[in-house]
Amino acid sequence: MIKLIMLVKRKNTLSYEEFDNYWREHHATLVNSQKEALGIYRYVQSVPLQDKKPGNAMRNSRSAPFFDYDGMAEIWWQSKEKMLNIRTSPEAKKAIQLLLDDENQFVDHSQSLIWYATERTIF
Repeated sequence: MIKLIMLVKRKNTLSYEEFDNYWREHHATLVNSQKEALGIYRYVQSVPLQDKKPGNAMRNSRSAPFFDYDGMAEIWWQSKEKMLNIRTSPEAKKAIQLLLDDENQFVDHSQSLIWYATERTIF
């Protein structure tokens, strides 16, 4: 299993509510419509708690910086090989461009972080 993780920062022209609504209602539907073309196994959006108290205590105990992202997206594939192989198809290339064009409507890519990972399940 491999996944893409993206810490998402919204465009500064959008309020958090506008960003979250667009991401949840429009972009999620678009990703779902392209899951076959991209071989996506699972897609999850995580949003920060609006109540900052639980995070503040943990951050303070570790001198950690404030988490300044508007959300986190995770996309899973069955394997690295499957993810890489499917990207060469014309359908996948079209789907990738479609999703990127849509992200450009609400995501500040210059302030967002993206990486690929595998999970180690401990329990």
